[in-house]
Amino acid sequence: MACLYVVEQGAEVIKQGNRLVVKKFDKELESIPAFKLEQLILMGNIQISSQAIKFLLTEGIDTVFLSINGKYHGRLVSTFSKNIHLRRIQFLKLEDPEFILNTAKKFVAGKLANYRLLLRRYQKEAQREEVEKSIHFLRRHIDKVEEAKDLDTLRGVEGSASAAYFSALGHLIKSSEFRFEKRTRRPPRDPVNVLLSFGYTLLANTIQTYIDISGLDPYLGSLHAPDYGRPSLVLDLMEEFRPILVDTVMLRIVNTRGITMKDFYVPEDAPIIPGEEELEQIGPMDYPILLSHEGVKKWITIYEKRLSEQTFYPLTEQRLSYRQICEQQVRLFIQHLKGEMDYKAFALRM
Repeated sequence: MACLYVVEQGAEVIKQGNRLVVKKFDKELESIPAFKLEQLILMGNIQISSQAIKFLLTEGIDTVFLSINGKYHGRLVSTFSKNIHLRRIQFLKLEDPEFILNTAKKFVAGKLANYRLLLRRYQKEAQREEVEKSIHFLRRHIDKVEEAKDLDTLRGVEGSASAAYFSALGHLIKSSEFRFEKRTRRPPRDPVNVLLSFGYTLLANTIQTYIDISGLDPYLGSLHAPDYGRPSLVLDLMEEFRPILVDTVMLRIVNTRGITMKDFYVPEDAPIIPGEEELEQIGPMDYPILLSHEGVKKWITIYEKRLSEQTFYPLTEQRLSYRQICEQQVRLFIQHLKGEMDYKAFALRM
């Protein structure tokens, strides 16, 4: 099943028979039969006909609206999942403090283990002292995950370990064009952070698709506290996949010069963003920086390519694509809620 991104600004999505067609100025850009389409993602100024909307709802094709820079706006939903029994189980289980803590530990342990394995992979070639220190720091903090007595302590362990990981990540970037010192958001302050933020948005959308299909409520999780508008379960389930599906892709596309500084720009009307402390001088890195149209297409292409790559999945003892593994992990979480099987994060392999 295909995932179709429409990024050509001013394009229109229409229905023709049992196909969706993307056009611009009467020129056909894309045409795909409904039975081959799993998800449609519209980015930026894209028009869609009412007939196409009805068709997408009838066919149950997940349709997502993002800004051109990857900000999530919403999705088409025909009817809310009828699986009330599953949601009742979810709400009951995620009212139990012990269950919440134990489940949150699994997400954090999986994320930190994959952080460490990614660093170990690249350290074989990099041989950087700073990276080696972070690898050892992560190992110690993985041990601390199980010792955490409450969510606040667990989140503190996760925060410290993540800071150490990101401090090492910049040392794995080979291109002299790119610098990365730490993770920054809202807005990302440098090109690497732009790629990471955009990638995490795409990953969240991938995970939410399977959560919505399953009938789970995406807004109730364990590690991420429930808050208005926060898809806590999506954020929980994507944790283990951040280094696998986004950070790895960022290193790959930057180190092979698949994306260069030519694929970014600073808008003329970009507001000045102060630093964490009041700055006397504000440099270029303090302005919001954006991916160009071509940069967006390049990043989406390599992200989708990564999702299509296959690897061994221990639970089924099969080679599955990473997209299929995301779906399997959502199913495993459902079994975890029902008490049929313990959740285990999917791990990178050396």
